[in-house]
Amino acid sequence: MAITLSDITAATAAYIDDQVDVTIRDVTTNLNPNEEGSFTVKVTNAAEPTGVRLHDIVLHVTVDPPGIASLIPPGSALLTPRATNDGGAPRLSTSDRVESMFVFLNGSGSIEPNPTLDVGEVLELELGYEADARGTTTISCHVHATVEPDDVFPRGPGRSGSGDIRVRA
Repeated sequence: MAITLSDITAATAAYIDDQVDVTIRDVTTNLNPNEEGSFTVKVTNAAEPTGVRLHDIVLHVTVDPPGIASLIPPGSALLTPRATNDGGAPRLSTSDRVESMFVFLNGSGSIEPNPTLDVGEVLELELGYEADARGTTTISCHVHATVEPDDVFPRGPGRSGSGDIRVRA
């Protein structure tokens, strides 16, 4: 079976789109302008037998249409909010109000080099927003991640070959 490297990229994107479930729930509603609310992002990776470990997890959270509510970047040491998907970009301040942010997962208070979401694992984060003006808007989230070749093509034993040896006395 021939595999083109671009097939792996497309398969990774399709897996994240089709097998990783992202929901927004527990949204604080009926706020007045300048009041703050919260919501929960729940990310569920596919379970066995179709699941694959995801690496370099980043959540992209958006508000659309803008102007009705703004996202409040988290101040947690376990999360690093940034304006772009660049891990070297400056951290957003908790005083910023944004329409879009990328939330990087950290470990032990510093950026973990390769945060993962294991097969069947669930990640839940509570994030905040501020009401800006009267109206209705939608908070959305999707996952950016990578798949390591060793997780897709695990190194395992192949079929054994055998041969008889005859030793003369």
